[in-house]
Amino acid sequence: MTLGEKIYRLRTGRGMSQEAFGEMLGVSRQSVSKWETDQSVPELDKIVAVSNMFGVSTDYLLKETVEESTWRPGVSDMWTTGGGVSGEEEYYSHGSQVIIQRPSFHYEYRSKITIGNLPLVHVNFGLKPVRAKGIIAIGNIAQGVIAIGIVGLGIVTFAPVSIGLLLAIGCAAAGGIAFGSLAVGIVSGGAVCLGIFSMGAVAIGEFSFGAVALGRQVAVGDVARGNIALGFSEATGSVYEEIRAADGSFDYRAMLHAIDINVAGYWSIFTGWMKTIIRLLARA
Repeated sequence: MTLGEKIYRLRTGRGMSQEAFGEMLGVSRQSVSKWETDQSVPELDKIVAVSNMFGVSTDYLLKETVEESTWRPGVSDMWTTGGGVSGEEEYYSHGSQVIIQRPSFHYEYRSKITIGNLPLVHVNFGLKPVRAKGIIAIGNIAQGVIAIGIVGLGIVTFAPVSIGLLLAIGCAAAGGIAFGSLAVGIVSGGAVCLGIFSMGAVAIGEFSFGAVALGRQVAVGDVARGNIALGFSEATGSVYEEIRAADGSFDYRAMLHAIDINVAGYWSIFTGWMKTIIRLLARA
């Protein structure tokens, strides 16, 4: 186990929050979190303090090959714990210093399996801001290959505020493929969306489909503006434009032809998607 993993096990084994543990050592909760995820290493005096606090040797903490410790300090060197007056609070004391830990919802789980320095699964939820960091991360603030939380950052991310390199889904989402009330991505969908290929109430991009569609190459929507525009109520196109007739019909072949001769070939993936939408509208 790494130093961070050992500190995490010792702390959670005592039922101690990161905040209470940090107060004992005179450091912030964020510093404790960085220690436990091996993003930073405690200073030597803090390592000695942890050793005394939990009754383990510094060799146990510092050497990954040492899995057990037979050394135990005297009682006077150890922190003591106990229940509060209410029976719900807990206190941790050493000499004249007392840290009171009041009950607050918090749940944390870290899998024993790690990839690199990251646990395969890290779940960290609480009423106070806490971060989950792992290959699969679930928490208030989640960072991982797959991240699920209130704020998420990862390759595949599901969160109200979501940033995903590949896929992001949330109220506000940014990613390669993004879906949300406000979405920004190569492919985006949502109430307001911005992307190369965008579909939404207000869609802005190279290829756009929506109630209000602003597409530099092709725009299809109730109100459409672009080089090539197909509008149900209004269309403004610099190269080609068409407004769908009252019966819903429009010359979709002319629309497809305009795309073929006016849109550069390197947009072929997106033109293919847009032409499929146009064909489906023609059949509806």
